[in-house]
Amino acid sequence: MVSIETQRLLLRNYKATDFDDIFVYFSSEEVSRYEDFDPMSPEQVLALIEEWKTMDNRLVAELKSDRTVIGSIGYWIDGEGHHCIDYDFNPAFGGNGYATEAGRALVEYLFHTSEVPVVYADCDVKNTASWKLLERLGFQRMRQLDQQSYKDDQNGNPIMISTYLYGLERV
Repeated sequence: MVSIETQRLLLRNYKATDFDDIFVYFSSEEVSRYEDFDPMSPEQVLALIEEWKTMDNRLVAELKSDRTVIGSIGYWIDGEGHHCIDYDFNPAFGGNGYATEAGRALVEYLFHTSEVPVVYADCDVKNTASWKLLERLGFQRMRQLDQQSYKDDQNGNPIMISTYLYGLERV
């Protein structure tokens, strides 16, 4: 089990009791617009929590002040062994620096526990909030990748997008 504490947040493993808070943002069109998923049903969110609650690379961001889960943050390791972060936050809590605080804590955790030399991230070029977050965290834009597809449209055809690839080296 992972627990990373910041000034205002606790990054920790998922729990079944997090359902109500998590459903708010994973069922949101605003959140899923730039993600590889469509707005999730209650059943999909329950299945996600069940799958992710034992995974130490998938964490929630919980406000220490009132224990509200305001986001999800984590990392995955790609086929080449690169550590890549990702995140989704409830837009109702935007503009308060929570995503920056959580991202900074996760990157520091990865650099100190995994001893990885570089952490990567990518985002849709149209997702200004996401790439600005990465740049606030010190990530450097490496390149633009065109003709990427993360999900299909209603007819099963791939939705093609362009993404920015970012990297942050350990110092």
